[in-house]
Amino acid sequence: MTVGITELPNSVEELKNIIRLQASHIQTQASHIQEIENKLVWAEEKYRAMAARYFGRKSEKYTAEEDRQNRLFDEAELHASEQAPPIKEKIVVASHERKRAGRKPKTAVFPCVEQIHELDELDRKCDCCGTERPVIGEERTSEYDLVPEHIVKIVHVRKKYGPCSCEASRREGREGIDIAPGPVKIIPGSDFTNRTIAFFMTGKFADAIPFYRMEKMLSRFGMAISRATLSNQAIAVGRAICGLIELIERDLAASPVLLMDETTVQVLKEGKGSAHKKSYMWVMRGYKKRKPIHRFVYHASRSGTFAEELLRKFQGGYVQTDGFDGYNRLDHREGIVHVGCFAHIRRKFVTAWEAAGKTGIAKIPIDHIARLYKIESELRAAFDRGEIDEELFLERRKKSAMPVLEEFRQWLMDSCLSIAPQSLLGKAITYAQAVYSRAIRYIEHPLLTPDTNAVENAIRPFVIGRKNWLFSGSPLGAHASAGIYSLIETAKANGHDPYRYLCYIFDRLPLCTSSSEQEALLPYNVDPDTIMQMG
Repeated sequence: MTVGITELPNSVEELKNIIRLQASHIQTQASHIQEIENKLVWAEEKYRAMAARYFGRKSEKYTAEEDRQNRLFDEAELHASEQAPPIKEKIVVASHERKRAGRKPKTAVFPCVEQIHELDELDRKCDCCGTERPVIGEERTSEYDLVPEHIVKIVHVRKKYGPCSCEASRREGREGIDIAPGPVKIIPGSDFTNRTIAFFMTGKFADAIPFYRMEKMLSRFGMAISRATLSNQAIAVGRAICGLIELIERDLAASPVLLMDETTVQVLKEGKGSAHKKSYMWVMRGYKKRKPIHRFVYHASRSGTFAEELLRKFQGGYVQTDGFDGYNRLDHREGIVHVGCFAHIRRKFVTAWEAAGKTGIAKIPIDHIARLYKIESELRAAFDRGEIDEELFLERRKKSAMPVLEEFRQWLMDSCLSIAPQSLLGKAITYAQAVYSRAIRYIEHPLLTPDTNAVENAIRPFVIGRKNWLFSGSPLGAHASAGIYSLIETAKANGHDPYRYLCYIFDRLPLCTSSSEQEALLPYNVDPDTIMQMG
């Protein structure tokens, strides 16, 4: 309502009504302007977040250089209370070790072949008298010659022995035929040796080389092998190691701590759905006598009911997960303590901080979490070195971390009242408050850390491989892949070279006649040095 100055009434009440209407209109306009400003801020946040996603660095590490840059303009405030350092006439520089210059030494011991390089016979003779000049020394240099893969065809000749022609042998009925045993094979009847199959499996499941590329590599060596043959070899290996996988599952069920995660995988012949439908590879990380165990499991869905099914045999303890809603039902599972992940909490605050141009209060919770990680790193290093025992580790971690956790909780409570919940920072605060009670439980057990990074690191080789081979042809192949990944990633986590470990078990697994003999071949029951010494 707009009223001209000449049109103002003389009545005080009418004037008050006009002022009230104008104030209401101004308030409405201010609210509308504030709403537009909020939308602009959210749009800028989304733009920065998208730019960071596509063009920013992927590392979550907050570098010291960034910290120095962010504090550059705060130098006066930071150091105003500090006294000027006294001037020293002499500066003492602490001694330190320097790294030796030159090429890095090769750790492996390779066969050595000497090649003698001589002058021509004419050059070795004296130009004056024609006699051969004396040798006064030699100069040695070395180089490494990588010999391309060569293929050897091994023909196994198994001698057969018939019955003896003596009278006694005929009288006692000893007329059987005996044949010498053949090579022990992980895949009976296969055209390939155990170490060749180990090479195939290591190439795909440890080095992320898809079978179609391996097919081309082998053809350059003169061996024509189709990717279908290689896939069939993988499925056969998956069947052969079933006994080991069952033992791994048994030990996982008895682990006091489990970490869980999952990632997508495309399986072409999964059910009647679209070939582009997403399936999932689940992974669990547990421990036996503090040694890590990894188990990959393929399933067509990401439902929480399957997460419960995976834990059906779990005897009870701590289960640490990310914030995926499918794990929420674990909060009500008897015998399970559901633990959250500070890395996922931190990621949301980092996204909000970066979207705000790396300014603002989102840096406060990031610093709180950094303090927790610093405490964890220092105490765990002392624990791993044997300087403190398990009980003292837990006591010190709880004493050091609880004040930081309480400060973080209080900051969340104070900030949620003033931050718009639709903003990235507001969403980060809401998420952190929802999972806070789970996340702080990591201080209760020495095998737990503030995050699920250990299990994410275990699943990363699968993710890298997936980028190369894109999909699995069938559920059968996906299940076989899950078993082989389980064995290889558990072997790597326990210090084994995957190729040498596979060669070791492929030669011994077919000879096992009992569960105890198979158990001795599990990666966490075999000393890596034992395998390395066997060559």
